[in-house]
Amino acid sequence: MKITLPLLALFAGTHAVIVDLFSDPDCRVPAGNRNVWDNSCARTGGFQSYRITYEGAIGQSLRAHSRNDCVAPDTSCVIASYKSGRCERATNSNGGSNALSSYFSLC
Repeated sequence: MKITLPLLALFAGTHAVIVDLFSDPDCRVPAGNRNVWDNSCARTGGFQSYRITYEGAIGQSLRAHSRNDCVAPDTSCVIASYKSGRCERATNSNGGSNALSSYFSLC
């Protein structure tokens, strides 16, 4: 199969952190999964924990937000490449989370 240069460039810059979502704080009750494209916000509906199944681009942080528009307060922030496969709690004093964002930054 022959891939043209512009098409190859499109795939080279496209990554996503992929997460499994859970409705409890201990990653036991599945609530779906979600691709969180690098440098974007993903509305997810309610969840209280997550597990990263694919890390996305190197250096991406994954933040969980209690509000559905990816603004403070955060309920969790991890560097995606260091947390793959681990259960991450995503709750704060207001309850669970409703959105995830992925950006090239430190937590």
